[in-house]
Amino acid sequence: MKNLHLFSLTAIAILVFSLESCDSKLTGSKLIQKSIEYHDPKGQWQELNKVFYFADSRPGKPSRQYTVHIDLPKNYFKYINSGENLVYEVNGEDCVSSTAGSKDCERALMLRNYYGYLWGLPMKLMDPGTEIDKEYIVEDFNGVSSFVVRVPYEKDIWYFYLHPETYAVMAYKFYKDEEKQIGEIIYLNEEIIVGEMKIPAQRSWYRTENEEFLGTDFLLKTEDSPM
Repeated sequence: MKNLHLFSLTAIAILVFSLESCDSKLTGSKLIQKSIEYHDPKGQWQELNKVFYFADSRPGKPSRQYTVHIDLPKNYFKYINSGENLVYEVNGEDCVSSTAGSKDCERALMLRNYYGYLWGLPMKLMDPGTEIDKEYIVEDFNGVSSFVVRVPYEKDIWYFYLHPETYAVMAYKFYKDEEKQIGEIIYLNEEIIVGEMKIPAQRSWYRTENEEFLGTDFLLKTEDSPM
């Protein structure tokens, strides 16, 4: 029995040592790659051509429903909000919208970048020019010891919270002013399978400086593009 007890302690020590050795080889980039392997194991994001059906809920405002068509190979984007009579369309870098004017074109390009980035995470973190901090931290996130990876951009700083076992993205936040911690945090919940990709179905937004709830986005379903 004494020898068995000694064996058990030795096995536990080896297991702990192995985990620590494995963690010591991880970097921010490797963690993001593991997260991409979870969300997009077949590398399908770059070939995406789908119509997304969204709804949202915002404090004190009526809910909206809208569709977004993203065709990445053709660099095509279209946003339709029938309730507000809004249509924004980008074909390559050419903009077409429901009303004329340069501001509508700016809005169309902003929406294309917004949906292409947020709904393409974490795959978008492999875009050329993206810098991912080599060092990462482990932080408690709703009772889970998550990996946290920092990604600095020119105008804001992003943090990505990854599940310790699956590496799924559980949340991300960005700071417009990192020193003063002014920004927003987005909690992800549930998933929709798109092809073989796992896309978050719900995103709930809060301010980082005062925990003000800003709203929730819902991905209701996706369909193959008619084009």
